[in-house]
Amino acid sequence: MSDLPMILETKSLRLEVPSKVLIDRLDWVVREGERWCLIGRNGAGKSSLLKAITGISDLKYQGSIQWMGKDLSSYSLEELASVRSYAEQTPVGGVGLRAIDLVMATQWSVGLSNAQMAIDALKACDVAHLSLSQWQHLSGGERQRVALAACFAQNARVLILDEPTSHLDVGHQITLLQSLIKRSQSCHQTIVASLHDIGLIHRGFTHALLLLENGQCLQGAIDEIVNPQNLELALGHPILEAQTSTGVKVYVPA
Repeated sequence: MSDLPMILETKSLRLEVPSKVLIDRLDWVVREGERWCLIGRNGAGKSSLLKAITGISDLKYQGSIQWMGKDLSSYSLEELASVRSYAEQTPVGGVGLRAIDLVMATQWSVGLSNAQMAIDALKACDVAHLSLSQWQHLSGGERQRVALAACFAQNARVLILDEPTSHLDVGHQITLLQSLIKRSQSCHQTIVASLHDIGLIHRGFTHALLLLENGQCLQGAIDEIVNPQNLELALGHPILEAQTSTGVKVYVPA
């Protein structure tokens, strides 16, 4: 049993949509400083699970979701904002708003107004040069990186990220993962992120939650739970394991 503080816990969590069970009786514990990736095919429930634990979903659930031993339903929105930040899969911004405005807005939600922290977050996501650019003029990848900077600037204990690498080129994918590792190790921040690119699993995550069919899940430390057989169960396609010249383990479709 780890002696790290428990940050998030679900007990017998059940999520379902009409005619389909997404998550069935999930008992899951996330501890301080861990970096979890959620793996599963389209429609498996990754986004629904992230929204449920974040507290922004309209989807009803059974069981319990607790942050730091306190039930999710007992938190105010302001309290939740200091506990977790969230970057959705397709970031949405307002016409006429600049990148820096969007990042600062997340700080206001937790009573912060720190311009330097906002600039540092933009730098960490390689978009500081776009701080005065309007949202509607940004590319998809740039919007993704601004949204991630907003999460960083909120300075919450947990970063919840829905496919954070989906719109990024390879260089920015690796840079982002390196930033997440650094924040996790230096700031004791916890990371929970859904992921489609299975080649990135071993580049920064410590644990994995694999979403299978019929609401079932496999979970555990990366080296214990992630292998070609389990990935095939989660993704419905044969997977091969390989290794880069630098020794990083990667997975690719067969």
